[in-house]
Amino acid sequence: MKRAEVLLSLAAVVSAVAYLTGSPAAALTAVGIMAHYSLARLSFEPNVRVERTVPNRGTEKEPAKARIKVENLSRVKGLLRIRETSRRVFAKELKVFLNPGERKYLEQTIVPQSKGRITLKAEATFEDELGLFKRDFQVVEHGEMTVFPSPKSIREALKERRQVEALAEAESALGIGAETLDFEELREFLPGDDITKIDWKATSRLNTLIVRVFKRETLADVYLLVNVDSKFRRELKAGKIDYLVLIITQLFTYFRRFGHSVKLIAYDENDIVKVIEYARDPLTAISELGLRGERGLPPLKPAGISSPSKMGRLILKMKRGSTASGPLKAAMKVENGAYVIMVDDLGLHPGEILKAARVLERKGSKAALIYPNPILFVNKDELTEREIEILYRGYRERKAIMRKVMNGIRVVEVGPKDVLPRVVGRL
Repeated sequence: MKRAEVLLSLAAVVSAVAYLTGSPAAALTAVGIMAHYSLARLSFEPNVRVERTVPNRGTEKEPAKARIKVENLSRVKGLLRIRETSRRVFAKELKVFLNPGERKYLEQTIVPQSKGRITLKAEATFEDELGLFKRDFQVVEHGEMTVFPSPKSIREALKERRQVEALAEAESALGIGAETLDFEELREFLPGDDITKIDWKATSRLNTLIVRVFKRETLADVYLLVNVDSKFRRELKAGKIDYLVLIITQLFTYFRRFGHSVKLIAYDENDIVKVIEYARDPLTAISELGLRGERGLPPLKPAGISSPSKMGRLILKMKRGSTASGPLKAAMKVENGAYVIMVDDLGLHPGEILKAARVLERKGSKAALIYPNPILFVNKDELTEREIEILYRGYRERKAIMRKVMNGIRVVEVGPKDVLPRVVGRL
């Protein structure tokens, strides 16, 4: 029960006693209590201004400091309480006693509970020194806070990241080959496998999920469209080009093993660089490509999907000889009804990849994109706060672009740990 309610209840009880007993003293006491309450109520006209300024940046689950200015613009002294009402931020309640006309500056510790851009919201309650009356005031907020993930959470997420079976996923996306009734082998269950193909007898015997694999009937051509542009080959440290070579080798070997004719088309931003149709083995194809790493920072911020302006198209035509880009020219080179796997960074030219996908669709070809995300190849062990901010923004923007591109082509995002051990073992 509030103190004001207690006081009124006491006055009511004393009045009842005075009426029943006819005591003048009790009546005067009741009148005195009511007079005190009335005077206190009439004099309680608070006017408090509270302003809070939050930092522009913060880190998830880590404390940050907000600055609060409080000012008592009335003649009433009392206690001011400030409490956070946003669920995305944790902050302890602040208490400060204010005299009439007094101004104070406070520091509040806030702990963001989620990533992204958040707006804080707090309420202030002012009560008189006796605790009889209260009035709420809105806190004036200055600024929004961008919350980034902590280095610890990034490293933990990377450790827990599922290793994508890149080639198996690409094959599933393309739907290469219909299964026949001819049994081929038993193997361990992999993500993306059909659960109806589980062999329960073998599973119970080996104490691990085992699936039946059947032979496929098609020997359609498989085209590998590989970006060899200098922007795509940039790397902060050695390793990315080695990984690209490994992925291309895996793709080449995997489909050749099952009897597919594999053709490789290398392109850059503007044109087709090389066409390899009759390579006997992947090492010969890799040698002809001549892939070399290029030192430098890869583009982390993705390009836009929208088409260039008239002036931009004119400049591209003068540069390329036509408005068609390298990815689009490579797609035009593919025969009708083939299977296509592109190896490219969708952040470099997402609009051109979508155009290439539409051309392939008109040709009756099924396509998938293996997308080595350059952010996943950056060394995460020695990141500064500024570098984390840049990487996080780039990662979010790339995810948004990827969702748009997936409306036109299946995308398989891969990092340095995404390899197929079974295929590597057969090289």
